[in-house]
Amino acid sequence: MKIYTYPKSRSLRVLWTLEEIGAPYESVKVDLFNPTSCIKSPHSRGKVPFLSDGDVSIEETLAICIYICEKYSSTTFYPAEPKLRSTINSWLSYALTDLESPVWNLLKQQVFIPENQRNSGLIDYAKSEANRAVNQIRLNKGYEWITGSNFTLADIFVTHTLLWAKLCGIAINSEIKDYMDRAMSRPTYLKAQERNNR
Repeated sequence: MKIYTYPKSRSLRVLWTLEEIGAPYESVKVDLFNPTSCIKSPHSRGKVPFLSDGDVSIEETLAICIYICEKYSSTTFYPAEPKLRSTINSWLSYALTDLESPVWNLLKQQVFIPENQRNSGLIDYAKSEANRAVNQIRLNKGYEWITGSNFTLADIFVTHTLLWAKLCGIAINSEIKDYMDRAMSRPTYLKAQERNNR
């Protein structure tokens, strides 16, 4: 299994998933911003992550992660039982829509767009929406992780997006900060981060 990656990108989510499951893989760093690079992503839009596994090729982060979870089944990380999986899928949906949408727009304005071209109205709106989405995240009493006592695929997507929010200056309350710290202290995260950023 080969994963095309780029530092500080969504490819971290894929590598973290692979580390959690313990699946073997090879990571290939793509220089996204160098048009003359000899290592290019096979992604149809030149993005990362991209997965190649024999005759299977998959674009887009969630699709890749679900493929990995279904290939290497787990009773806790992404269980087959519909009721358990439905809770994880609900959080995955929240992470990719309500949470990531404003955070990603804010990140693009603050990092990728030159300062003299930034849209202050869009920045204010994205900050407001990101703050609202972050403040709606609450752990149920007695839960260590977002869906219960087990660390799941949902925790990877929620934690990584919250990390982006924090980098954008969005306030994180102490409960959610503790949750993020627990997730990012996992050896699997540390190994995935090191692989993704090298």
